[in-house]
Amino acid sequence: MGSVFSTVRIVLKTFKEMMQEYDAVSKRISQSPGIPQLNASIPYWTIPNSPITHEGSNSELPLEVDIVILGSGITGASVAKALLEYTSSTDGRPPRIAMLEARDACSGATGRNGGHASPIIYNEYAVLKKEYGAATAIQILRFRIAHITGLITAARDANILDESQARIVDDFDAFLHPQLFEKYKRLLDVFLKEAPEDVAETFDVVEERNAIEKLQLASSVIGLIIKPGASIHSYRFVTGVLARLLDKYSNFQLFTRTPCTNITVDRGIYVVSTPRGQIRARHVIHATNAWSSHLLPGLRRKIVPVRAHMSAQRPGQGLSRQKPIYTCDNSSGLSVPWAGSRAFVFYPGTEDHGYEYLTQLLPAALPQNPPSPSRSTSNNSGDTLTDDTKRLPLPTAGEFMFGGGAMLGGQSETALMNALGVADDSDTDFVIESYLGGALERYFGKHWGEEGNEPDTEESNPPGGEWGKGRVKAFWTGIIGISADSVPWVGRVPSSVSGRQEPKSSTSETMLSSETKAYPTASPGEWISAGYSGEGMVHAWLCGRAVARMVLGISAKHKGELDLPEPFLITEQRVKKAKIEDLLDRVGE
Repeated sequence: MGSVFSTVRIVLKTFKEMMQEYDAVSKRISQSPGIPQLNASIPYWTIPNSPITHEGSNSELPLEVDIVILGSGITGASVAKALLEYTSSTDGRPPRIAMLEARDACSGATGRNGGHASPIIYNEYAVLKKEYGAATAIQILRFRIAHITGLITAARDANILDESQARIVDDFDAFLHPQLFEKYKRLLDVFLKEAPEDVAETFDVVEERNAIEKLQLASSVIGLIIKPGASIHSYRFVTGVLARLLDKYSNFQLFTRTPCTNITVDRGIYVVSTPRGQIRARHVIHATNAWSSHLLPGLRRKIVPVRAHMSAQRPGQGLSRQKPIYTCDNSSGLSVPWAGSRAFVFYPGTEDHGYEYLTQLLPAALPQNPPSPSRSTSNNSGDTLTDDTKRLPLPTAGEFMFGGGAMLGGQSETALMNALGVADDSDTDFVIESYLGGALERYFGKHWGEEGNEPDTEESNPPGGEWGKGRVKAFWTGIIGISADSVPWVGRVPSSVSGRQEPKSSTSETMLSSETKAYPTASPGEWISAGYSGEGMVHAWLCGRAVARMVLGISAKHKGELDLPEPFLITEQRVKKAKIEDLLDRVGE
C-alpha cells in the first residue's frame, strides 16, 4: 500500500505544479512583452554584421513622414519594398517612409530563426478545412507554398541570391515513432485525395530501409514524408533587401536603436514617440510580431511571445561535403554531395508539437556565382571581379542550423510552459541547450562519424570572442509570436485594439506642412502583420505586401498577386473570439 500512496502523492504534486505553472503563464501572457532589449544573445546568422547594422542610429529623425514602419525584420522589409515599388512610377511626390528598429537591423526573430521556408501543408489541411471550409483551406496552403518561389524570386531580383543562400531543398518530415508516422500518413492521404494537383504534386512517403539509409539517417528513423521546401539565410536576405532600398529610394530611411515607446493622436495625426524624438505620420504599420501587444494592448493573449532556441553545430565528418554520399533519388548510383541541399523536421515522439528542425548553411568552398555588391562595397567602376571575389560572401563551413527542443523531444510540457509569454532573448535554457547539443548525432546514428572540426576564420567569430570549439559553435534564442487562433493577424487595426481613435482623413491631410502634401493613400490608420506562430518565412513576405496594398488602397488583382486569405484579416469579432486557452487545449489533446 505504501507504494500506491507514494504514487498518488507524486501525481497530486505534479498536478499542483502544472496548475501553478499555468497560473504563472497566464500572468505572463496578460502583460506587455515590453520593448526588445539590447543585451540579446548573439545569433550565428548575424556574424559578420551587415553594413546596415547600425543604419540611422545617429541620424536626426524627420519631423514628419507619411508612413512609419515599426520593425526591420522580414515583415517590415516586405512592406517597405512593396510600398516603394508600387509608388515609384506614379506622378507626384512618393510617400516618405521611416522604419524604426528598437535594436540593430533585422535583430528580431527573422535574424534568429532556423533558415526554413518549409510550409506546413498536409498535416494542417484537415484542421483548416474543419475551421474554414475546403476552398479557404486550400487558399491558405497555396499562400504558404507561394513563399518558396516568392522569396527566391525576390532574392534574385535584388541580386542577393548568393549572399542570401535562397534555394530549393529536399525537405523531409522524419518520424521515430510509428504512432505519429501512421497518423501523418493518414493526414497526407486525405490531403492528396482532396487537394488540387498544383498544391499536392510534390509530396511522397519514404519507408524502405535502404532509402532511409541512403539519406544517412539513424536506424531509429522509421519513415519520412517528402514535402516542398526551401532554405534561406533570412538575415542576409532582409538586410540585403533593405540595403538596396536605402540606396535606391531617397524617400526611405531606416533608424536603428530607435524603439517606439508610445503612439498618440494629436490634432488629427499620429505622433510616434522614441527616446530620440517624435515623428508625425498618417500611417503606422506594426511589424514587430511577438512584441506587437506592447503598443496594441488589445492583442495581449491574442499574439503571445514564446522563446525558442537555435544552435549552430559542426556536422559529423561522416556527413561532410568531403565525403559525398548517395542521394535518395539518385537512381544512377553516382556519388554526389548533399551539403546545404536538405532540410529536416524531426518528430522523435508521439506529439505533433514535439519536434526539432534542421537546415545547413552552404559551405563556402562550394562553387558559387560572383557575390552581388554590398551597400558598402559596390563597385561602379566596371572592374572585373577577380577569382578571389568569386566566393560566397560569408565565412560559412556547412554548419548545421538546428533548433527546437521546446518540449525536449515531446517529453516535457513543463519546458514548453516555461517558454510561453517570455519575451527575453538574452539567455538560453540549460536543459534545452543540453538536449539540442546531443540530439543530432542520435538522428544520424552510425553515419555521423567523427566529430566535425572545421576551423573558424577570424572574420567568422563574434566581436571580441570565439565560437565554441566542440560540436556546438553557438546557442541563442529568439522570440516568436504565437497566434491564439493559429493564423496571422493582418490589416487595419481596430481602435478597440489600439486604444486610440483613428485620425480623420481630412484633418490629417491639413496637419502636415503644406509644402509636403500627403501622398494619396487609404484613410489614416494603424496597420499590422504579425502572429505567424513560428512560421514567419511562409507567411510574412506576402502578408507584408498585402498590408502595403491596403495602405495604398489598391487590390491584389490590380497587381497580379495572391489575395490575402480572409481568415488572416484582423477584425473586432475575431479579436473577441480568439482565445489562447483554446490553443493550449488543442496542444494538450
